[in-house]
Amino acid sequence: MQKINSKPVIAIYTQRYLNKSMTFVYRQLLSVSEEFEIIVITSNEINNRDTFPFEKIFSKKITPLGRLYRLYKKLTGHFAVLSPMQKKYFYNVLRTNNVKLIHAHFGPSGIEICPLAKKLGIPLVVTFHGYDASSLLTNRNYIRDLKTLLIYSYSLAVSRFIYDKLINLGADRDKIEVYHCGVNLENFHFVRRSPISLKLKQKEEIIFLQISNFHEKKGHEFTLKAFNNLLKKYDNCKLILGGDGPLFKKIKTLCDNLEIANKVQLLGSVNHNEVFALMNSSDIFVHHSITTKRGDEEGIPTVIMEAMATGLPVISTYHAGIPELIDNNVNGFLVKERDIEGFTNAMIKAIESNKNIADIARLKIEKDFNNKILGPMLNQLYKRIISEKQ
Repeated sequence: MQKINSKPVIAIYTQRYLNKSMTFVYRQLLSVSEEFEIIVITSNEINNRDTFPFEKIFSKKITPLGRLYRLYKKLTGHFAVLSPMQKKYFYNVLRTNNVKLIHAHFGPSGIEICPLAKKLGIPLVVTFHGYDASSLLTNRNYIRDLKTLLIYSYSLAVSRFIYDKLINLGADRDKIEVYHCGVNLENFHFVRRSPISLKLKQKEEIIFLQISNFHEKKGHEFTLKAFNNLLKKYDNCKLILGGDGPLFKKIKTLCDNLEIANKVQLLGSVNHNEVFALMNSSDIFVHHSITTKRGDEEGIPTVIMEAMATGLPVISTYHAGIPELIDNNVNGFLVKERDIEGFTNAMIKAIESNKNIADIARLKIEKDFNNKILGPMLNQLYKRIISEKQ
């Protein structure tokens, strides 16, 4: 096993490396790589390495015997555990590389790695992103293990909304803070677009865009129904949906049933290079986030930050941490969840508004969601926690 010790070593722990939607983890990983030696440990297979290139990844997948062990532990009241073989492997990785701090992403990952962090006396930081502070809170075993985790770890909440939930669960105010995910602004340049009012006057096509996986909480159904209503007033509009997921076919069928398939383009999966190009050529960004039937909620969707960084007017919902990003009628537009009529009206307002939404949206990202600012803040947090442990 290669020893890595040229700089203080930070271990990033995730159950998977990395789902395509987890750009925020990769960006944070890179943002601290100058001052720290970063390794990644994962308890599952390595995914999307071409999309998120990184060399120092230590993976130990669970064996069939380990699955039986994990099933036994779950049946006896534990939410998430590593198998004995995984514990041994990761223990050696952490000790051999003299890891000074572990940063786990998502509550279940924190619960898995916490016993090893305690055993080795390594400080643990856990970032809570969304479902780990929403739908999982209906699981009694998760809540019990989470409360134990909150005692040992330092917690980062990606929104004030999540922060308040963790405080209510007993998080120590001295060991928790809001730390936003951010955007690399050099990858999402501000785009000065043709005024929508001019396109409207010249009867040019007005392009709405949504980029997200097709999951319930992304609200595609409500976006489509609102867009269908919009077409009755402005038929020179087009909706582009980029992404893939379990509800893709259902949404395609809904397009057919609404008889708007000729006005909706379903792109399927898009890579990160394609995202900016799509935003660059669009006029308005939409993202109708909802709380699912199981209680799943967003953090603050990074893709909304990216759209605002390019100067796109964004229409979204009063959902979870999104109002911390969008100030209604100032740097974007917000409506209530599942409010189809309200979302249609917001689309019309975005088309007809003469407000300077674009510049104000960009300034919001530059000020509060800028990785050039957030990266050094995370560096300082790591240093402080390591120093306090010594």
